[in-house]
Amino acid sequence: MGPVERARAAGGRAAINPRCRRVKAPFKMRHAVVVLLFSLLAGCGGTRLALQNEGEESSVNLAEALADCRNAFPDQIAQAVPRADCIVKATELSVRPSLQFPDLLDRENALRKALAVQVSAGKVSLLERNDQIAKAHRAIVAEEAERLRGAPLEGQGRSPLAVIQWRASNSDACARLGGNSPNCY
Repeated sequence: MGPVERARAAGGRAAINPRCRRVKAPFKMRHAVVVLLFSLLAGCGGTRLALQNEGEESSVNLAEALADCRNAFPDQIAQAVPRADCIVKATELSVRPSLQFPDLLDRENALRKALAVQVSAGKVSLLERNDQIAKAHRAIVAEEAERLRGAPLEGQGRSPLAVIQWRASNSDACARLGGNSPNCY
């Protein structure tokens, strides 16, 4: 057996012809480039996910805070004032920083506190309170929409989820019996 036959037996055709040989260094380099590109993509995705979660974090906190308020103060008449204070704090922490016109939320929260005092004193029923809050909220959201139409577009982007939830809350359905759902506060 000659050297050609031995080379073929050991490595086949690639052992004889240098053009057929696999060069392992560029192959490893390709793997390194692919891994690097995937790492860059994962980094971009991770950053985007972190920013997205940061934006959604306030909305999750709003929903959780409102649920905590409902659970901590289940009696809407006897505990009306502390429950209203809890709801005001929750909206101020999660919704107010994202609003372009926070004075509108302040107006709604002032009404909420005043009505809570009246409910606990027995001067206003829960249905009347819910009706007044629903009407005021509807007027405030309409005023916000009007102000946003007149405002420059540069500050208007996609609203955070907490703001969207606040805008959709306290509908007319909240003024009926059973208005203690997560959207009625």
